[in-house]
Amino acid sequence: MEKMIWTKEKLWQGSVLASIAHAINIAHYPELANEQSWDGFNYNVQDSSGTRGTITFHSNYFVAAFRNDHSKRLSNYINAQDYFRDAPYEVKELAANETLQYLLDDVNGNDVPLITTAVWGVDDIIYSQDEMKEIIAHGGFLLDRQSCDIEDALITWKEEYEMSEGQTNLLRQLFLRKLSNPSEIITMTKDEIQMIESVDEAGLEESRTSFDEIGIQWE
Repeated sequence: MEKMIWTKEKLWQGSVLASIAHAINIAHYPELANEQSWDGFNYNVQDSSGTRGTITFHSNYFVAAFRNDHSKRLSNYINAQDYFRDAPYEVKELAANETLQYLLDDVNGNDVPLITTAVWGVDDIIYSQDEMKEIIAHGGFLLDRQSCDIEDALITWKEEYEMSEGQTNLLRQLFLRKLSNPSEIITMTKDEIQMIESVDEAGLEESRTSFDEIGIQWE
């Protein structure tokens, strides 16, 4: 069992920042809407190139599981629970009932969780059966930006999504508001909605849905 350099709080903050950046971006590129989403405390992310993951931010526990369709580990089926063999019972239950339900696939005619690596944690400390390099190679690279310093992540999202200064300012201010009141519903003003800088109706609808998933509503 390996102790990770990642922490639950850092990953949660990075995932929230990523989700806000994503919600702004899909107002312009709605075809990318499937790459990030939230369902309660489950954060789903994929790269549209064969790798996906689900991260469960429970109040006391943390579970993240990934499937990289290009991983050699898929050549031999591994029971998903093997990746949690040293985890407490509560973590195994959370993984089975939440995280792994988003990573089901057909194996010999049965829908079962199919993953290539996983991490888990109690409070803010995260562990894995894999070493860090294995986690990254087998799907954990999806959290590259979510796991880095917030200021560095802001720069990365701005560059990747080619954000204007207005969009970048919106990203920062919504993130800070969410950080200060994680459980409260945030309402974007009409001026803030204008800062998204999109008139694409389909894109704006996808953007609204994405914001709703993280507790940010439109006025």
